[in-house]
Amino acid sequence: MLKGAVARRYASAVFDLALKYNSVDAMLQDIRELAQVFANRKISYLLREPKIPARRKEEALRAALKGRVQDMSLNLALLLVQRELVEYMSAIAQEFEQLVLDYRNQAVADVTTATEVNPAERVMIQRALEQRTGKTIIMQSHVDPAILGGVIARVGDSIIDGSVRYRLSVLEQRLLNDVSSSSAQFFTPEELAQTTQDVSSVARNSSAIKQAVQAAQAAQTTENTQIDGYNDVPAPTGEEHGASETEGQDGQNQYNTVPDANSSAYRS
Repeated sequence: MLKGAVARRYASAVFDLALKYNSVDAMLQDIRELAQVFANRKISYLLREPKIPARRKEEALRAALKGRVQDMSLNLALLLVQRELVEYMSAIAQEFEQLVLDYRNQAVADVTTATEVNPAERVMIQRALEQRTGKTIIMQSHVDPAILGGVIARVGDSIIDGSVRYRLSVLEQRLLNDVSSSSAQFFTPEELAQTTQDVSSVARNSSAIKQAVQAAQAAQTTENTQIDGYNDVPAPTGEEHGASETEGQDGQNQYNTVPDANSSAYRS
């Protein structure tokens, strides 16, 4: 964070000077040039090495930047070397470019597509981003087949993901949600209430049916027990049978007094 704050302070100071002298475009080019020179491995080592005298560093830097930048930009480079802030140059350049973009109401959009876009598609994407951000868009296009289709646009700290890969990811997440979340997402409150009522009705009916089945099973068990009880009654013995025939109760003896077919009563 400290590096960012220092970089913004230097970038703001340079930007104010550029506005004052009406040289924003020229200063922007110079800042980019300084960042490129400071990023050179050999020059960077020379400017950072504490054992190398400051005079030699200044001579080397003037030689590297001679005829390439304005005097104001050269003074910035010498100041950074003097204050041992060589490693801050890249961050200063980024901050300065952002100040210029804001001043011009512009924004850089890193746009990624699955395939190369044609000019018409590029214009369409640019206009859509301009309508969304309210700024003039400077597009930087990239191709990444992994996104499958659609567009991913990064504008500053914002990411607009309209890729097929992202849509599939969202769909997968929805399918993995629990039942309640999925129901709330796919059904209206009225439909959810009706579904709950139907489920409760089915549950009540199921309970009543279960009780009826249990009652029928209990009745069947009782009936079987009674039938088994009748089967356990002993059969009448011969003596009991004979005794009943001779008791003659309620006309039973009438049948007992009828002569047998071979009886002499039928003989003349």
